[in-house]
Amino acid sequence: MAQSIQLTMGSATAGKSRRLILIAWLFSAIIVLSLAFTYYGIGLLSAGRAYVGGEGLWSKAQKDMTYALGRYARLHDRRDYQAYLDSRAVILGDRQARLELDKPNPDLQVVRAGFLQGRNHPDDIDGMVRLVRDFRRVPDIEKAIDIWSRADVEIDHLIALATRIDQAVQSGNSSEAAMLPYLDELHTLNQRLTPLEDAFSFTLGEAARKTQLVLVVLLFAGVAMFLGAAFLFSTRLVRQSEQIESASRQGEIQFRGLLQFAPMPIVIVRLADKSIRFANEHALAQFKMSTERMDTVHSSDFYVDLGDRERLVAHLQHHQSANDWEIRLHDSQGKVFWASMSSQCITYYGDECVLTALTNIDARKCEQQELHRRAFHDELTGLPNRAMFMASLEHTFAEKRCSGGTFALMFLDLDRFKVVNDELGHAAGDKLLQEVATRVRASAPAADIVARLGGDEFVILVTDQAEPERLQRTAHNIMAALRSPVWIDKSNVDITASIGISCYPRDGDNLMDMMKSADLAMYRAKEQGRDNFQWYGEAGSAAEPRFATQSL
Repeated sequence: MAQSIQLTMGSATAGKSRRLILIAWLFSAIIVLSLAFTYYGIGLLSAGRAYVGGEGLWSKAQKDMTYALGRYARLHDRRDYQAYLDSRAVILGDRQARLELDKPNPDLQVVRAGFLQGRNHPDDIDGMVRLVRDFRRVPDIEKAIDIWSRADVEIDHLIALATRIDQAVQSGNSSEAAMLPYLDELHTLNQRLTPLEDAFSFTLGEAARKTQLVLVVLLFAGVAMFLGAAFLFSTRLVRQSEQIESASRQGEIQFRGLLQFAPMPIVIVRLADKSIRFANEHALAQFKMSTERMDTVHSSDFYVDLGDRERLVAHLQHHQSANDWEIRLHDSQGKVFWASMSSQCITYYGDECVLTALTNIDARKCEQQELHRRAFHDELTGLPNRAMFMASLEHTFAEKRCSGGTFALMFLDLDRFKVVNDELGHAAGDKLLQEVATRVRASAPAADIVARLGGDEFVILVTDQAEPERLQRTAHNIMAALRSPVWIDKSNVDITASIGISCYPRDGDNLMDMMKSADLAMYRAKEQGRDNFQWYGEAGSAAEPRFATQSL
């Protein structure tokens, strides 16, 4: 049986009016705090995204250092050594920022200069600083920074190796045989750095996912508290009616006045015929209805899915109340919106009814979508970012390992992208990256996952039909699409790409090996003159992989 509440009203006291005003201020304070928390949460996730992007830049710089230093050792071209110095500046800038932040009283100007040298976006730096200072002891953040710090040793070895190579070149002792030990050491250092980079990226992704979960839970808890307070407020109004004298018209007017004062839409619906017995001004505004029009419609007219109403009524019949039900409704003009509803069975002037307080949560749904988008998509291109790609790769790997299927990775790196940035500026470089992302996405089958790892590095995860002919056709399509000049700032920009392909299980039996194989194949494509793609192929050993070259 529904909870029976006889709604008869007496005169409202001044004390009750004051309480209502205090409750209204309380609701306002809760809304302001919820918005402030949401803003802080979005900023926190943006800072995490910035670190993911910064890791991509760091990883790109490290690979460029290794590549340029290897060319310098083989070809003795000072331009390659200068390219190594440019990439090293990115690594050292990020290190400078991190070491300064580890101090009890860091110089924020030094930190900012370091992050700028590391090519991080100026607008992201304040958030990156706050994230480290406020959450330095959070396990995932602490683990990521520890991995970052461990890379310093390998980077120092790389810098020392570069000095020895340069001295050998300058002294003339740079024959192919003399350079071979240096190249072997360079290859070993690169192999030791790659797992650290991947571990750092994976840890940041884990931190982003956990942070998003915590923020969503806290946001839901805050909204639940707000709706709970609204429901208690409505229930309080109903219970107060039990203490008032026999039903009178004046009592009805006062009761309706109290409901009108509530800071959210409230409706009372008769269960027998679904007619709306009462709707306050907020409800009329939400459903875009006049009082006269509301008297002629049924509550079921506003449900997008009538099954939602049937489930709500069934729940009320068993439990007498329902809290925080998220249901899609639409107004009189057909506009659909999400509402969170809290309902209570009551007896309203002799009829079994349901009193419902609802809140439009479209904004919260959009905020949740924005939080998810920022955490798992690249801001510049809109493609999935490294965190989302690694999660997809991990899922695919587990699925294919169980089913015995195959998949492939295609690593794509733009050729001479740095020249565009240097000559036309970063804004032009960003436009070029956006156009490249559009062309690559259009050239790859819809089932493939196209992601941007950072900088000018893209990756394609082929989960279906990963046969050689299909992969070759996709690579040809991408390279052909990229060869068309891009019109940027009143000039045509020519761009090509080098692509490396690795296939599971042939080229690796774990995620890191698959990533490394595709990466090595891509760098081999660059060494073969760029604007081509290479299969990693079966490897004789980790140090001496056999490549299969393909180009248009």
